[in-house]
Amino acid sequence: FGDIQIMTSTELLLTSRNLEVQKDGICRNMNFPLSSLLNNFPFYHSYSFDKFISDLNRLVNITSNDLERIRIATIITRRFLQQSPWIIDLCPSPDPEICAATRSLYSDPNSLFKINVFSWLPQTSNVHCHGTWSIVALLGNATTGRELNYFWNRLDNGLKAGHAVIKPVSKKILEAGDIIGFTSDAIHNIKSLPPKNIEDEQFSKPTLMFNIFGAPNLSKRYTFNPFDNTYKNF
Repeated sequence: FGDIQIMTSTELLLTSRNLEVQKDGICRNMNFPLSSLLNNFPFYHSYSFDKFISDLNRLVNITSNDLERIRIATIITRRFLQQSPWIIDLCPSPDPEICAATRSLYSDPNSLFKINVFSWLPQTSNVHCHGTWSIVALLGNATTGRELNYFWNRLDNGLKAGHAVIKPVSKKILEAGDIIGFTSDAIHNIKSLPPKNIEDEQFSKPTLMFNIFGAPNLSKRYTFNPFDNTYKNF
């Protein structure tokens, strides 16, 4: 996909969105982080991957609040991607059998966070939560795929093991340039979509994503079945 370029800074400023989703399942425009925290992350005119990693390490060490983490991570991720068009060249071609592929870019030695790129062809994921704070940035341009996200709210009190009652609350189509942050208890599922207004498959590309996931908590990472009100770890 070397012929695809990340949208220019001007285009991102004009067309892209920063979004956030919490436990209630409502997709909102992202609020600004606390200035006292954001001041720890100055703008770099040359923002290398090493500086980006250093900022993420600083972020997880100065606050444990999911919302502040995803808000600051979104700002520094956008700064990094605007200066790093080479990232898109690292997106792997989807495996022909599962129509998806992942490539790890960084895994913190203390398991505080990890970064990967992901590509997938049109299909639908199961309903799940990440069990940790996370950021998803859609890469590409008008020829790359999009995502339809469905967001859910959990209604039960969580006291019965394996039992969960969830309902869909909102949905949003994400396109190249959009970044969305999830708190650890946000629930969603995704349908990857072809590019808008491109019907000929030879002129379209997969949905391409740049992902950051916080420290894994496998005991809180679930898939949900809304039809029989169950959940399980994955």
